[in-house]
Amino acid sequence: MASLGELIRLHTDLDVAASGHLHRLVSSWGMLADFCFADLLLFVPQQESDGDRFVIVAQRRPTTSQTLYRTDHVGVVVDEVARPLVARCWRLGETVEGEITITTVKERASVQCLPVRYKGDVIAVLTRESAPWVGRQPGELERIYLEIFARFGQMISEGEYPFGAEDTEQEESPRVGDGVVLLDEFTRVAYASPNAVSSLHRAGVHANTEGMRLAELGFPDGMVRAAFAIRAPVTEDIQRGPNTTLLVRCIPLIEHASVTGAVVLMRDISDVRRRDLLLLSKDATIRRSTTG
Repeated sequence: MASLGELIRLHTDLDVAASGHLHRLVSSWGMLADFCFADLLLFVPQQESDGDRFVIVAQRRPTTSQTLYRTDHVGVVVDEVARPLVARCWRLGETVEGEITITTVKERASVQCLPVRYKGDVIAVLTRESAPWVGRQPGELERIYLEIFARFGQMISEGEYPFGAEDTEQEESPRVGDGVVLLDEFTRVAYASPNAVSSLHRAGVHANTEGMRLAELGFPDGMVRAAFAIRAPVTEDIQRGPNTTLLVRCIPLIEHASVTGAVVLMRDISDVRRRDLLLLSKDATIRRSTTG
């Protein structure tokens, strides 16, 4: 299977900077798929096709829900007839929603198309594709996660997300399933997922978090203040006592160039850090024995 860079070079005339923007989007969009409980596909118009044909250059399945697609569609070329919503989104430069029949799986799918902007220009279309919600209303966690995705979607449409090249996710970066805290524009907790509550409990925070700032709960909030100040994600290890380490990543939510809140992902990496310390101790012992 061709890589994202190879597909962009083969099928499009995007320059290096625009291609880099798409690479950053794809490197971080696992979080987006998990927030929206849906498959994500990235469409780029073929060179000189005038938006009549698109190539799928990337695809991501969610870990929080079932996928629509058992096979990969990366590298597939589609035309406007097969993907009218994508073509409409590309031409209008606006979010477009609707339902289509996915011929490969012979199922109806709800599709949301988001224009991907870079320096004011639409360079791609991101689609969120899932089975229609039928027969039940989403619960609180699902509703809030979908709202969070909508805010990231607006940032993508405005060219505010992904962030700059200086922001890179670590391999061990926390994921949505590890724990999510949603902060409002005043850095107060608007929502904490059950897994986030569990992580906070392990860190010694047992009070009701809603409406409180993390610092008021006795939890370090330096990464929050930094993320709000620089308008970019900040990741930090939080050590709580001798046995608990949380990896915390604060991602600001931006609307019309202003920070309107943040998503805080937190992962308990205590076992990982203990293994690291054990390995360091073993290495030190080996070095002493070989030099002695």
